Amino acid sequence: NTGDHTVRIIEKCIEGDIKAQFILYKMYSKAMYNIAIRILNNRMDTEDILQESFITAFGRLGELNNEKALGSWLKRIVINNCISHIRSNRVIFEDIEDYKFESYDEYLEPEDSIDPTIVHKAIKELPDGCRTVLVLHALENYKHREIAEMLEISESTSKTQYRRALMLLNNMLKHKIYVN
Repeated sequence: NTGDHTVRIIEKCIEGDIKAQFILYKMYSKAMYNIAIRILNNRMDTEDILQESFITAFGRLGELNNEKALGSWLKRIVINNCISHIRSNRVIFEDIEDYKFESYDEYLEPEDSIDPTIVHKAIKELPDGCRTVLVLHALENYKHREIAEMLEISESTSKTQYRRALMLLNNMLKHKIYVN
């Protein structure tokens, strides 16, 4: 049973078993890396955050009440560490509430087929503040209220950063800046 197997691995990790920690790391590192790289957009920072997050997790595994929540618990640690990193490096979230967005008559139609790798490349090109809010809201399903709290910005700033990210993405993709 996979659940029993995970429980045994967690128990061994709590006891300090290095092999069990490596197994747990292998089980979750790729997914956690993908979350962090989308937020930080920097491979070296992502690797540092990933390592820091797993060290934190191994030290706090005893606090985990439900082994089924392990993935979301780890994800929360990774996101919190990413946000701490962003705060310490002073990513600027422009308050663009009063900014007048250009209106676009031609938005991409849902049926327009876009290669996901092109979308990922475009997301990487977004300004840090916009990209962070877009990833947390659209990809990680956080509410603007939660994002505002985590990033220490207003809820309206989160919403405007998100709208700006969508507008910029749409513009990049519409004008086919990226070529396969």
